[in-house]
Amino acid sequence: MIKLKKFMWVGVLALLIALPLGSGHLFSDFYIALVLRIFIFGILLLGFDLLAGYGGLVSFGHAMFLGTGAYVAALVWKHMNDSVWLGILMGLLLNGLIGYFVGLLCVRTRAIYFVFLTFAFSQFFFVTANSWRLIGAADGIAGIPSPSLLPGIYLRPDGAAFYYFSLVCLIIAYWVAQRIVKSHFGQVLIGIRENEERAKFLGYDTSLQIRKVFLISGLFASLAGALMVILQPYASPHHYNWILSGDIVIMEILGGMGTLVGPLLGVSLVILVQDFVSSWHEQAWMFCVGAIYVLCVLYSPAGIMGIIKNISSHMWVFRK
Repeated sequence: MIKLKKFMWVGVLALLIALPLGSGHLFSDFYIALVLRIFIFGILLLGFDLLAGYGGLVSFGHAMFLGTGAYVAALVWKHMNDSVWLGILMGLLLNGLIGYFVGLLCVRTRAIYFVFLTFAFSQFFFVTANSWRLIGAADGIAGIPSPSLLPGIYLRPDGAAFYYFSLVCLIIAYWVAQRIVKSHFGQVLIGIRENEERAKFLGYDTSLQIRKVFLISGLFASLAGALMVILQPYASPHHYNWILSGDIVIMEILGGMGTLVGPLLGVSLVILVQDFVSSWHEQAWMFCVGAIYVLCVLYSPAGIMGIIKNISSHMWVFRK
């Protein structure tokens, strides 16, 4: 079984590496952009899964980190320097501060109160971006130049360099998330999720641990926001929209919380359904995703990963 999993991972990675070679010949460039969206939202969902899946707290305002990362990168690349590293770093620094101070307030609460507080902060960022003339207000920031990776190498939305850069970012994000989960800190998070009172009894400052994962989760979203600006070279209040935060929660639940791989599958499912269904009816994809979500909650609360685990266990029993 372990060898099969490794073979599947190698196969998927090889396919993703070879995918741009078929662009323009076997399929349209549009599908590369579709895969890039999966990469970007995958990075965001990996961080979100650390908070919701392992920390046990669902945020309904994670778009504030995505939007801030997008706006900061856009401002840096348009008005300061075209270095991709500077834009990403500045976004990480600002989102680190936001994650720290917002976390101080939000983590004081739990359950639905945490959801409402994160939603309120996200709406504050949305209203600010929508009315602040300095950053374009409702019009946002357009005309963002393609940032440079190295001298002479630019990350253009339709370029191979950006595709492979995003793929590497996703791989690194997954590796970092996996290391966090397997660390002592990750095990403490799981303990807090399962029984916070017992974790407190063992001497852990549970609020501090959750503040840490809240901040870390925001940094993942910040990176995703910067990459989103490269794929779609504009930053607008839409990046702060509560609907986007809702989409993040749906992707997380559909894929399977607390699995890391599950959210990546949830992202892929939602984005692919959105594209293929909307090609014949613009709004029908919402109905399809909603129907899938209802069926998932009713028949597979553990999401896609729950279905995969059930199938794997039955196959193992059959082989025995």
